[in-house]
Amino acid sequence: MIQVDIVLTQNFPMLSLTLITEPLRVANRELGKRVWHWRVLTATGGLVLSSSGFELHSAPLDEQRADIVLLVSSYAPEKALAKPLLGWLRAKARSGALMGCVDTGALIFAEAGLLTKAPAAVHFEALHGYREAYADQMFADRLFDLSDNRCSSAGGVATFDMTLALIARFTNRDLSRRVAEILTYRPTEHLGPQQRMLAETSLMRLDRNLGRAVDLMLVHISEPLTIAEIGDQLDLPEWTLARLFQRHLGQTPSEYYRYLRLSQAKNILQNSSYRISEVSRLCGYENPESFARSYKRQFKETASQTRKR
Repeated sequence: MIQVDIVLTQNFPMLSLTLITEPLRVANRELGKRVWHWRVLTATGGLVLSSSGFELHSAPLDEQRADIVLLVSSYAPEKALAKPLLGWLRAKARSGALMGCVDTGALIFAEAGLLTKAPAAVHFEALHGYREAYADQMFADRLFDLSDNRCSSAGGVATFDMTLALIARFTNRDLSRRVAEILTYRPTEHLGPQQRMLAETSLMRLDRNLGRAVDLMLVHISEPLTIAEIGDQLDLPEWTLARLFQRHLGQTPSEYYRYLRLSQAKNILQNSSYRISEVSRLCGYENPESFARSYKRQFKETASQTRKR
């Protein structure tokens, strides 16, 4: 028997819970017996509300043995930073359980001191804010991770990949593949930075050189390359790049590059407390006034208005 304790906080994402329990259910079906057992726990027990408005019954935290503990938190994880939960997580880690967190649960793990040896995968939108508040090495820009006695997911569909990795670890890889097949899911092979998955999947399918160009842009957000430099690295003339971007994305390479940099700025503004001048620098704008003009033109509001909202 493999016991999984799934700990929820108020306003947890239902998708994450489903992407844990459904693969485990299918694994049991394929095994012909109930090998995987799971419980839903909360700090105090009782009804817990999902972000989409569904209510679930939960049991309170207890001392029952667990092989795996998975924390699924809300979009405001700081509201769940209570001593009883942090202490319980530390105790479970000391007991030898494999400890896992999904998306914003990484912040709670950091507060509990559970990320000192292995970083947690964090959604790219929250990455800058978390690294600002805690040590850089605590958080990783990847979709999911499983190493030693820690696992994590950046949230969304990546939680499915994390669960499949757990099934492979605790049972076998063939079962993990079979579960993915039954649920008509193709596990990701992308292990690098999350945003670069765009270039490696959908854009690469449109055109290999387009994907390679966007990949270079994503790598050089804070220190932008010129379009000529991108062309030189890809051994492509600028006019070829211009034609590719216009055909597939309806923009010039410079326009799309600016969009990527400003989108990164918006993510940082919404998920960190960096000063706006620092945000502009992180996104490749040495002149804050130039950043301000470009930002307002792109999003029809100022950076200050985005932060306030």
